[in-house]
Amino acid sequence: MSNGGLLQKALEQKESQANVDGSNNLMDNIARREGVVGEIPNAEGGSNSVSFITPSSSKDPSSPDSKDISLKKIFLALGIGGLLPTLVMMWFGIYLIPDMIPVTIVTPLVTLASLVGVWLYLDIGLPEAIKVSGISGAGVATVPAIIVVISYLSMLLLPVMLGIILVGDMSLGEVEMSDDGTELEIKIRQNGGSSSAVDALVEVGSWTQTMSLKIDKSDGLGDYGKLTIRIADIYTVNSLPDTDYLLRITVDGNVMSAILDGNHLSRTIDDVQSLTSAVLSDSDDNCDSDNDCVIGVSLTAWAGLNSNERPLSLPLADYNLSATLYFENGNIAIDYPDVSVEKAIATWDSNSGDYGSGQYDIGTVGAELPLEGSVIDPGLGGFKYIPKDNWEETDYGCYYFVVDVTQSEPWSEENQIISHTSYYIYAKEEVQDDNPPPGSGGGGGGGSQETWTAAESC
Repeated sequence: MSNGGLLQKALEQKESQANVDGSNNLMDNIARREGVVGEIPNAEGGSNSVSFITPSSSKDPSSPDSKDISLKKIFLALGIGGLLPTLVMMWFGIYLIPDMIPVTIVTPLVTLASLVGVWLYLDIGLPEAIKVSGISGAGVATVPAIIVVISYLSMLLLPVMLGIILVGDMSLGEVEMSDDGTELEIKIRQNGGSSSAVDALVEVGSWTQTMSLKIDKSDGLGDYGKLTIRIADIYTVNSLPDTDYLLRITVDGNVMSAILDGNHLSRTIDDVQSLTSAVLSDSDDNCDSDNDCVIGVSLTAWAGLNSNERPLSLPLADYNLSATLYFENGNIAIDYPDVSVEKAIATWDSNSGDYGSGQYDIGTVGAELPLEGSVIDPGLGGFKYIPKDNWEETDYGCYYFVVDVTQSEPWSEENQIISHTSYYIYAKEEVQDDNPPPGSGGGGGGGSQETWTAAESC
């Protein structure tokens, strides 16, 4: 081989080696730029091992995106912190929320509080742009944030969309009495109904009125509108025991009806009764030489619904009651202070304790009203009687106890007086001696005693 041939071969080998090295350097640079770790094959099918480390600045371990929030944890938080409060508000909101606070206000507040709680529990984070009062956002965990936001939007929008698509039939809901007993509050229910006003024709007996109705409220049972009727406007007579008040409401041809609660519409006193009972003593300090003597009297009145025995309770009735014990000549023996009764609470002027405490709760079971005095008698169960020293008339003879009840309209026509009078004989009688001495002819000898007995009249 000539020198020229050897030199040419050497130049070709050097050029080939340079091409390989250049190719390797190019691949190396590409790999470094792309952040690839691995082996790059050479031109002859072999491989050159190239190892790269991803720059640490590409991912911050403390950022929300780098946190591992499992799907199980996300859905558990949504179930307990999101769905559970929504269900509680849906089913029990009517019992938990006072009537004066609209459910439409409370529900969004509960949902917002739930969202904040779930967001903090999952530690989703805040956007980096937020920097307020020392609070600096470090970024948001994107996937958990999307899941949470979509879930809450679904909980908020799904009922609204269903309400728009599935509008329910209008129906008559609960009819309740107001706290002060003066009005009836009627709920008209319609899920998904429009909040725009419609005319509602309301009828109770001969009373009619057109009212504006809006389905603009909601509770645990759904959407509803409210109509209000003053009881005094529709009242005529006691509903109890056998007079029904029929409520009819007509909206766009839809007629709804119900029989109103008779207890709410029974307020006219149609039966009054009176009773006195003597308080007897056998003490020598009170009775001198008598065996027994009258030292006072208890007064009791009843006012309520007519029955075969004592009047029945009318706890919603308002009335005025006067009670007077007369002597047979028409003179007043006891002039009890006038009593005013409102919703079963009786009040009167006690005259500094001469007439009990000045107040009594009649209750809802019976209609008895004890008219107390100033002295406690253990035999009357702690009831206070009026001592005879406070009577204006104390002679023996016939006494009659008069109880009058009056009411204003519409509960009573023209202030009609419902009255009852009971009669009693106050007397002194000789007591028969069970073992009279021989030759006395029998009878007498046992002293005397005072009596207070019921009579038909004077």
